[in-house]
Amino acid sequence: MTEMKVGKIFDDAFISISKKLISLDLRRKKEEIISVKCMEFVKTKGKFNSTIICVFSSDIFDAIIIGMNDGKMPSEDEKVLYINEYVNIICGRALSEINNRLGRTSRLTVPMMCSDKESIDIDDSEMENEVLFYETEFGNIEVCIYYKII
Repeated sequence: MTEMKVGKIFDDAFISISKKLISLDLRRKKEEIISVKCMEFVKTKGKFNSTIICVFSSDIFDAIIIGMNDGKMPSEDEKVLYINEYVNIICGRALSEINNRLGRTSRLTVPMMCSDKESIDIDDSEMENEVLFYETEFGNIEVCIYYKII
C-alpha cells in the first residue's frame, strides 16, 4: 500500500463522514498554518501502526461539536467527548478500509486531546508521513498521519 493510497483513504473518510454526520463540506487545500484550538491524536496498532494527529481551528471545533449535538453547544466536559467521537468515527472508517485491503486487523486506540505535537510519542524515524489540510466556511483542519505497515 503506497503513501498516496493511505492518504486517499483518510481523505475519503474525512470528507464523506463530515458531510454525512454533520453536513460539513471539507475542501482540500494546500498547506497553511492554522491557529490551534484543539489537537486530538489516536493510534492504531497491528499490521497498520500509526499515529494520527488532528488539529482544529477554534471555529471549526465549535461547528463540529454543535453539529454532533443537534445544533446546541454542550458543556465544556461534553465538548471533549464530542470531538473524540468525531475523530473516532472518521479514523475508524479509514482503518476499516485499510484492514480490508491488507486482509489483517489493526485496532484503534481511544482518541485523546493533547496540548501540542511534542507531547505525543511518535517514532517517526521509520514511518511514512501524510498531511492533509482542509478548509471550511468555519475554519481549518490539519490531519497528520504517521504510519508503518508491518
